[in-house]
Amino acid sequence: MEQLLGRPLDDNEAISVRAYQPKEGPTVEQQRAIADELRLYFARIDERAKHLPNSEQEEILDEAIKSVRPGYRSAR
Repeated sequence: MEQLLGRPLDDNEAISVRAYQPKEGPTVEQQRAIADELRLYFARIDERAKHLPNSEQEEILDEAIKSVRPGYRSAR
């Protein structure tokens, strides 16, 4: 197992193996419909935020990302 992991295992680590049937993904038509819905959704958001300066929009995005990824640091 250590060879597969590419590192030694610690004494307090455990390994588990699961077998499952993969779920079938959405059809191409469903993917297109979802993409269309997302485009409309983001267009509405863009319309509502167009009065905000770009710097404020970036600040809002950074804050949202940090709320779900506390260690996030902007590359800007």
